[in-house]
Amino acid sequence: MKKTLLLLLLILSAIQLAQAQYARFGAKAGGGYTRMYGDDSSSDVINSLPGFHVGLIGSYEFVSSLALQAELLYEQKGLTYDGYPISTSEALIDDQRLHYITLPVLAKLQKGGFFVEAGPYVGYLIEETTKVNIIDQASVNDPNPVILGEYGFEMSDFERWDYGYRIGLGIQLESGFFMSVHNTGGLRSFSKQLDQKNLGFMLSVGYMLAPRLP
Repeated sequence: MKKTLLLLLLILSAIQLAQAQYARFGAKAGGGYTRMYGDDSSSDVINSLPGFHVGLIGSYEFVSSLALQAELLYEQKGLTYDGYPISTSEALIDDQRLHYITLPVLAKLQKGGFFVEAGPYVGYLIEETTKVNIIDQASVNDPNPVILGEYGFEMSDFERWDYGYRIGLGIQLESGFFMSVHNTGGLRSFSKQLDQKNLGFMLSVGYMLAPRLP
């Protein structure tokens, strides 16, 4: 009798767990700031660059508090040079903007309407739209620095693949709308010549469709 009850309990638990598993799909968009870190990045002469992101989400919820979420995003990253020295007489100013397709895969813990999530990401550089000028080092602090020319960055100057981590938290409503904030950091230099990695913060809003039951 005890074995029969135990068997029934195991079967009911398995059925309940299977019913708790479902897929959800959605989309998100937002903005943020990125900069760089590494041995060849100085906080005194490099500032954050605003950018935006947009993409699709797929989430598989194992139980009410645990989910695995994958995202496919277009992201703008980069930095602003503010007198970055490249020689004793020359420095760089203006924006370096990089355009990525990224795929984060996040483990998501949720309680009520709140959630935290973390995991790795991999990104692929699809374009760079850099507009960086070379100025006279002596005029770095002038309101109108002396521009000597344009610094000619090319795609071949950058690593095409990027990978790193993403960690964040947010709130999701029963209607499916959500808002989240993330810290994201690269673990590989995006420059082929220097040690410069992506670092940023993202604020997103999005919507998840109703659960797709198996």
